[in-house]
Formats: sequence, C-alpha cells, structure tokens
Amino acid sequence: MESSKPVISLRLATVFGVSPRMRLDLLVNDFTWQAMNTGAIVLYESGFVRNYIHIEDVARAFIHADQNFDLMKDQPYNIGLEDANLSKKELALKIKVYFPELEIVEKEFSSDTDKRNYMVSNRKIIDTGFAPMHSLDDGIKELKQAYAVFKRVDKYRNA
Repeated sequence: MESSKPVISLRLATVFGVSPRMRLDLLVNDFTWQAMNTGAIVLYESGFVRNYIHIEDVARAFIHADQNFDLMKDQPYNIGLEDANLSKKELALKIKVYFPELEIVEKEFSSDTDKRNYMVSNRKIIDTGFAPMHSLDDGIKELKQAYAVFKRVDKYRNA
C-alpha cells in the first residue's frame, strides 16, 4: 500500500557521544573506550570510510526537520558532519591526539564483519539551515571524560 502522506527521510551517519543508554559498538565510542582502557586499537580494513554525527545533533536534526517540514518534505537527507568523512585509521589517529600513548595496530588477517565503506555529503540538510554543533573532537573529549567515571560498561555492549 502506497502512502500519499508527505514524509522526510533522515539517513544518520555513524552516531557517537554520551547518552543515557551508551552504545559501545559504535565506532567512535568503541575506539575511544579501547584507547582509554586497553591502550591499543586493532584495525581491520583500516581504509574503510564513514561519516559521523554526535547524538545531540541527531536529536537537533529531527527537531529541525519537524520545524521545517514544508521546506524539507518528500526528500531524503544525510545527517552527519561535513568535515568527518574519515577512514577508520584517520579516526584512530584523531583519537590518538587525546591518548598519545595509544598503539594503533593494523591487521589484515581478518576482515571486519561490518562492510560499510562510504563517503557522503551532508550539504543538502545544511542548505536548509541545519548545522551540527558538536565536532568529532568534542565527542572524543566528552567520551574520555565520561569513561573516566563509568564503573561498569558491560551493560553498554550490544553483543
């Protein structure tokens, strides 16, 4: 059954940041956790590229879409940081800035089960007046601070 009601489609980049129900299976959150707690990140398929967005900017994007429904209806929009189409290795190197002793190990004897590898433009939603407020660096610093006070993180794994 086809609907004739107008809709907006928001396609989210890889989300990061602190939230009440943390997700440690998301790349930025996971890499930052590993950096802080193991001192190493093991990369598989380190050249795979993704785009990223802070959880608070995701919420803001939904509010923006609601408030600008007539302008945005019947269109898909990528929601991410325009300057954050980064490979896994580039992300690990960015995290290393905050954990200088971090060891980054690239392994090719296995493959990543998550085969997402893409670059996207977020220009379309930016052209509607939306602009993310939280950079990748903001998120890494926020995660580092939050992980310093977490006692149990096993409840945040989605394994």
